[in-house]
Amino acid sequence: MATQEISAKRAEQVARAIEDRIVALGWPVGRLIGSEQSLMEEHDASRGVLREAVRLLEHHGTARMRRGPGGGLVVQAPSANAVRRSAALLLHYRRTDMAALVAARKAMELTCLDLVADRMPEDPMIGGRLLASLQAEGIQPGYRGSEFHLTLARQCGNPVISLMAETLIELHGEALPDHGEPIDPEHVLLDHATCRDDHSVILDALTANNRSAARAALEEHLDRIADASLASNAGNSLLA
Repeated sequence: MATQEISAKRAEQVARAIEDRIVALGWPVGRLIGSEQSLMEEHDASRGVLREAVRLLEHHGTARMRRGPGGGLVVQAPSANAVRRSAALLLHYRRTDMAALVAARKAMELTCLDLVADRMPEDPMIGGRLLASLQAEGIQPGYRGSEFHLTLARQCGNPVISLMAETLIELHGEALPDHGEPIDPEHVLLDHATCRDDHSVILDALTANNRSAARAALEEHLDRIADASLASNAGNSLLA
């Protein structure tokens, strides 16, 4: 095996060991876990190997190297952006189309709604968080309509399902033609007033503990978004 390959493999091992330590510590965001020199000694790694390991950690959003006096490797809160980007590339590779994406989003969001409906009687703050999202949608310039959906996903109580739903919502925005940057699929495809009215109906039904009405309203809303998405993607069955 070439020296360069050995160094790269060693850097991956060091990065994984540091990530394992961060997890074991309970992911203490902002905590300094070692200087460059101390980490080199702890992992018996050369400066080049450690710096490559740090580059991997920074790419994963796990930690960053703070320079200067008192500097060192600092724990970060990981971002879902890396997951979304990897998922987008894999879906492109697998020749995924818009129809499959919006169908998956619908299934995942309806699952989130069911979980939220189960939790609301025990946690009344969920309704308040959804209401705050809805109110911000009406008064904050540039507020994203999909924030209501993201908030719904984050309140479902299952971190895995929440991450999958959030990723699909963000991917939906990325997949629209001529997006440039990840955008809000709702406010691109539907007018703001329609989005807010739909969200209000969903929230009112959840607050009234009427799961079937909330499901029907969310399903109808997502179908409208899906139809508009497929129309915008006409002539190109694959993701943009």
